[in-house]
Amino acid sequence: MKKLFLPFLAIVIFMSESILVDLWPKNAWYQDYLFAPRFLFVFILLITVYVTRTYGMIYGFIFGLLYDVVYTEILGVYAFAFTLMAYVMEKAMKIFHNHLAVTCFLSMLAIMMLEFYVYGIQLLIGETDMPIDQFNSHRLLPTLLINVIFLFLFSYPLKQWLLKFGRDEREE
Repeated sequence: MKKLFLPFLAIVIFMSESILVDLWPKNAWYQDYLFAPRFLFVFILLITVYVTRTYGMIYGFIFGLLYDVVYTEILGVYAFAFTLMAYVMEKAMKIFHNHLAVTCFLSMLAIMMLEFYVYGIQLLIGETDMPIDQFNSHRLLPTLLINVIFLFLFSYPLKQWLLKFGRDEREE
């Protein structure tokens, strides 16, 4: 039963992103700025750091592909990015101290890289014509803000639970 809780939690987090966007107040500020919650991506990065790289990369690929199917017209953009960033996060954590503040900082850096990657792909295929300065102020900064709030609220409880899950997995 405990093994099923990790995928269940990932699915709940995946669904919570779209629910948050639907419930977000639709005022004039919402029209000008685009908030992209990347809660699932952060969760995958935390899995990579606190459980194993293999789990992080598998969840990154599966949920990245699910992200592609549900939210984009191009298959593989998020599947590749989530998997690659899980791998890079694991390599970065070998260099840096495995502290929650460092993990949160690297997660925010990974979100920035993901946003620039998706923006570049969209620009390359002609899906967007947003200039880079507008992207930075109207999409990147609001996205970082909402994800910092998520990290502030949920990173410690998720870390504790994932560490316990990782210990249980290693004991089996």
